[in-house]
Amino acid sequence: MSDQIDLEEMIEEVENNVQPFNTNIPPKWSVSFDDNGYKQMPNGVEFIHDDVRNIRLFEDVGTVEPTPLFVDKPFGVGMGTMQKLDNYRALISTHTGDVLNCRPISDTYKLINHSELFEKQGNHLQDNSDLPLDNVEVIDRVFENGRRASRTIHFNDLKMDVGQNDLVKCRLDVFNSVDMSWAFQVFSGAYRSLCQNTQVFGGEKSYQQKHLHTQNLNVDALLNNAQTSLSAWNKNQEQMLAWKKSPISDQEFATFLSNTLCQVERGVGSRLVADSKYKVNNKLLNFMTQIFQKESQDCGGNLWSAYNSLTYWSTHTDAKYTDIDGKDQTLGETKSKHTVQLHRQNKVRNLLNSEHWQELELVA
Repeated sequence: MSDQIDLEEMIEEVENNVQPFNTNIPPKWSVSFDDNGYKQMPNGVEFIHDDVRNIRLFEDVGTVEPTPLFVDKPFGVGMGTMQKLDNYRALISTHTGDVLNCRPISDTYKLINHSELFEKQGNHLQDNSDLPLDNVEVIDRVFENGRRASRTIHFNDLKMDVGQNDLVKCRLDVFNSVDMSWAFQVFSGAYRSLCQNTQVFGGEKSYQQKHLHTQNLNVDALLNNAQTSLSAWNKNQEQMLAWKKSPISDQEFATFLSNTLCQVERGVGSRLVADSKYKVNNKLLNFMTQIFQKESQDCGGNLWSAYNSLTYWSTHTDAKYTDIDGKDQTLGETKSKHTVQLHRQNKVRNLLNSEHWQELELVA
């Protein structure tokens, strides 16, 4: 039997043989953003509320289903016929009916819709965590027609003053994608109201867990391992206060940056000293040292200022500044803001676990 089929046969085969995705969520073609409190934003939709068990946004605009893939044969015997691609499927949005702009998923891929995942996460917090949930701000976001989603929870009853009205509150972030472009990730951190920074922590100081959607993915087990507890927040408080008491000079921070974040192995850059092995991204180094100096004016020259300079960079993806020559500059990237932020936040987490940062902590 030939693997080629004509269009009528293809339609009949799809109607008769394709098994629908097992979901209880109907298509949402006419969801009103205004009536539901949803906010349109670049590449996605946002919904701010106060209930960790509310998954309405993910149900309404963030649900996807797999669909068969067919290719129009461009030449050869059977040119112009539709051939089914075995073992792989595309994804469509049940909100718009559009095919997602992502790579195909395999039959072994364990598709977990955002609504299911965030429902489990909300139930976990409600039933297994001692974090206070009566006064929270929940920020749900769906990106790229349901391809990616995130949830941020600000715990308004868990906040501290690092000094001089520098308020920081407990924060939890969860990220997920339906196409493996983002692993399922849970991060504990903080939110700094002074400059609206997303503050991330790394290593054993906080919880960081991620996993791809394979057949072995166990969402319940991953959530159970998360440090979504008061003790984790207390450890983060102690760390922030320790950094505030740890002095560091402009030169020490510039050296740290040149050895880590601003280091360039290939491409455009310059060497700080003639015999140095690596080049340095001077534009980024210039920007980061300026941010550190501004932070130091308010908080002193210490690791707290250095840390907040890093989180400022990871939060503000299109920051504008004036360089040492008096020229206006923009430090931005061409990718979507939500993708750049997550990438930079992961970089900051790795920096906090690096030997270079630990050396700063020891020197201080």
